[in-house]
Amino acid sequence: MKTRQNRAKYFVAVAVIITAIGFSEKTPPFQVGEKLTYDAFFNYIPAGTATLSVVGIDTLKQIPATQIRYKIKTGKMADRLYKVRDEINIWLDTESFITHKVTKSIREGSYRQKTTSSFYYRDSLAVCDKDTFRLRQPIRDPYSLLYYFRTLPLTVGQTYDFTTADNQTLIDFQVFVSGKETIRTSAGQFTCWIIKPFKEKNSLLKNQGEMIIWLSEDDRHLPVKIQVKMKFGSMLLKMKSVKIAH
Repeated sequence: MKTRQNRAKYFVAVAVIITAIGFSEKTPPFQVGEKLTYDAFFNYIPAGTATLSVVGIDTLKQIPATQIRYKIKTGKMADRLYKVRDEINIWLDTESFITHKVTKSIREGSYRQKTTSSFYYRDSLAVCDKDTFRLRQPIRDPYSLLYYFRTLPLTVGQTYDFTTADNQTLIDFQVFVSGKETIRTSAGQFTCWIIKPFKEKNSLLKNQGEMIIWLSEDDRHLPVKIQVKMKFGSMLLKMKSVKIAH
């Protein structure tokens, strides 16, 4: 009983620390109604469109959570080769932006998968479909990581430590702010911070892949460009349009 109480106190303390050090402003630079649309490329060939949307505010186990929705679909030409219709919904803590819940509906070619993962920090437990496992750190999936970094004052050379979950496996990884670069997109030209998640001595992503994120240097920290390099190819998202909440 004491062990469970100690774990609960630990996670509450971690969440408080994250909240205390993580924000340059009380109000995050994104609100309900924001929708970011991207041109999607595979191996630099136009393949379709993707969106990142701030859907709303929900309550999970009496905890306020911001719902983020990621959708990607291939266009007519790409559909003939490999049809993709993916939708991922993520519920993030409204203060610390750690992940509380993730649902995935994956349709890629003939492959189909639906999963739900929930993270109960007060009980130090995670539930992935029917499997349960213990947590030792707050979890950040790639999408919660992206929105969390939008709240931070960034400096070149900074490194951050995080933990993510892949099914029942907990993975410690780091994120490095490697520099700045000017990016031109259909939505305009942006000076961006270059954000690189990585895992020491190994690949963070499956199939020996790596991810790079370009966040605009302005107060909105828009994810202007996202690239995922895998051993079988490269997926690239470049911002097409921005709909700001009113």
